Amino acid sequence: MITPAIVLWSRTARPSFQRQELLQSGPVYASAIAVGLIAFSPLFEDTPARAPLAFLAALPLIWAALWRNRRDTATTALLLCFFAVWGTISNSGPFVRGSLNDSFLLLLAFMISVAVPSLALGAEVTVRKRHEEHVDFIMHELSHRSKNLLSIVQSMANQVARNSDSFESFFPAFGTRLRAFAETHDLLVGGDWRGADIRELVRVQLRPFHDLSERSVVTDGPELTLSPKAAEQIGLALHELGTNAAKHGALASASGIVRITWRLEQSEGEEQQLRLTWKEVADAPVANPNRGGFGTLVITRIVPASLLGTASLEFEPDGVRWVLLAPSSRVLTGSPADVETMGSADALPGSAEVMHLQRAFAARFPKTAASWERRSRIESR
Repeated sequence: MITPAIVLWSRTARPSFQRQELLQSGPVYASAIAVGLIAFSPLFEDTPARAPLAFLAALPLIWAALWRNRRDTATTALLLCFFAVWGTISNSGPFVRGSLNDSFLLLLAFMISVAVPSLALGAEVTVRKRHEEHVDFIMHELSHRSKNLLSIVQSMANQVARNSDSFESFFPAFGTRLRAFAETHDLLVGGDWRGADIRELVRVQLRPFHDLSERSVVTDGPELTLSPKAAEQIGLALHELGTNAAKHGALASASGIVRITWRLEQSEGEEQQLRLTWKEVADAPVANPNRGGFGTLVITRIVPASLLGTASLEFEPDGVRWVLLAPSSRVLTGSPADVETMGSADALPGSAEVMHLQRAFAARFPKTAASWERRSRIESR
């Protein structure tokens, strides 16, 4: 009886056993002490009406097993057994018989009947509670990530719509970016959402733009595991850069090369930062576009801002050069930023923002919006 109580108390962290814990465990211990004094102790006279009071021992045991934990269950059983042994040694209580051997057997049977079922029930209840807590955690995490995904997808749709002249140009642009985002998530799911290897992320995002057997894409850098949020953002940037390179840059020709390098370097402060460089070497000179589109906005503003970093985009004579600098705490797995949310639940746009987006879409694509409205009215009828 003493051993389970000692083991379970030793596993209790002292900081967690605070005043609130004492207030919850105290009534259980008090009820066990009260039952022990009344039913087993030598402080009260033995009468025929006292013997059935031993069954009251089940009340604090069930209380501790069902509504508390294994530690309180073991402690309650120990307290009851203490009073039973005390009363039997003092020749008092319901277990006293004419023979010492009979008294010992009755006492032993009581201790076994108190300890084994209550500890087994307490262990089963503890496992069930942990399972329910795990399910609740999974559901909250699923809801949180779903809201984050919806907010990112809606933001992506809004940005693409602003840079599209028609629905025909909006649909393929949005579809390709959504597929790139899904590829990154497949990579994260494969890693149990702990992060993504940066080299694997580059391979997945650039797979649609070049033949993997060729040497058109050269990567160089140490083994780094990006946090889920950093993998999402850098994946979007790599997709935009790959799309531009396949249309106008190094990947548009057979001899063009894209060099992607990354390394950790010491910044002005104590914290390291990730330097990710995209450098194209094309056959023909690259011209600086007069007007930047959605892709330029992603790689120069959206991605670096989400990682609390900076980015530069240069159109050098031999090709595009893009450099991302971000604190390691914002991009590497296991860092404090990896634990924080990818964007709180409040990031999901509310009804007012949804109405604003609908009005903006209707203003840019009036014919499509009118067609959808007519269709929704017909279906509602």
